[in-house]
Amino acid sequence: MKAMRFLLLAGLLGGCDGDDPAAPDLDVRGNYTLTELTFDPQGLLPNIDLRARITTTIPRLVLVTNGRAQLIFEDLSTGLVTTADASYTITREGGVRVDFGESSSLQRGTFLSRSMTFTYDEGARSLTFAGTSPDGIDRQRLLTLAPEWSQEQLFDPVPGTLRVVYRVEVTS
Repeated sequence: MKAMRFLLLAGLLGGCDGDDPAAPDLDVRGNYTLTELTFDPQGLLPNIDLRARITTTIPRLVLVTNGRAQLIFEDLSTGLVTTADASYTITREGGVRVDFGESSSLQRGTFLSRSMTFTYDEGARSLTFAGTSPDGIDRQRLLTLAPEWSQEQLFDPVPGTLRVVYRVEVTS
C-alpha cells in the first residue's frame, strides 16, 4: 500500500512541472530582435509605428532552456546591461506564452504586458502578438513617443490593439 501511495504521489508531482503533454515539441530557443511594434488606441487615433520612434535601447527577447526568458536592455552609450526575467511555455496550439510575473515592470517600458501569448512561425523563426493589449500601455510612455497625442483624453493605461513581432537574430 505504501508503494502504491508513493507511485501515485510521484506521478502527480511529475505532472506538475508546467509542461503540457499535448503541446507540440517546438524548439523556440533563440535571441530575438524586435522588428515590429505598432499600436492603435481602439481606432480613435491613427495606428502608430512605435518601433520607428524608439530612440533608446530596443530590448532583445532571449528564450533559453527550461522555459526561462529575459528581456535584455543594453545602453549603447554606457554599455550597462539590464534584464527583466520571465518564463515561457509552449501552448497546445503551438504558441509561446511569455510571463514576466509580478516582480518586474521593465517590460511595460517596451509596451509588453505582464503575460502575452505569441504566435510562433517556425519557418520564419518569429514570435508575433497581434490583438488587444492585455494590460493596455502606459500613457506617459506612449506620449513620450507620440507627443502629438498629448492633448487627447486617453485612459491610463491606454487600451488598444498592439502588434509586436520578434525575429531570431541571424548571426554571420
